[in-house]
Amino acid sequence: MIVQKSIFVKRPVAAAFRHFTDDIGRWWPLKEGMSFGGARADQLIFEGRVGGRFFERYTDGEEYEIGRVTAFDPPGRVIFTWRQPNWDAHTEVEVRFAPEADGTRVTLEHRGWEALGPAAPRGSYDKGWDLPLSRFAA
Repeated sequence: MIVQKSIFVKRPVAAAFRHFTDDIGRWWPLKEGMSFGGARADQLIFEGRVGGRFFERYTDGEEYEIGRVTAFDPPGRVIFTWRQPNWDAHTEVEVRFAPEADGTRVTLEHRGWEALGPAAPRGSYDKGWDLPLSRFAA
């Protein structure tokens, strides 16, 4: 099972990669419900290196680690794990950046759902990635 999304952005590949990784806290819709902390949503931080954390920091200072960076290959791809607080296992997200026309084709694959068993919420993520990716593209 794989959730796959693809968008076009009018930025060079290296700029699109940097925007996705370095600036994720600026474009991710934390305040629009895309936060594990709910009303405590404050910051989303992506440490751009293998082993780096991908985490939320809430307004009270508490942190929730969503995942870890497992591959960091600028400007072509980044892979990180993803885990909701109520999951017993993690999934994996790979984002690839490729030149296309006057911009970049960004392809996201969210996979590894089988680790969560038959009740995996794959369908909610199939729609759920649309808002963050549209914010990224904007």
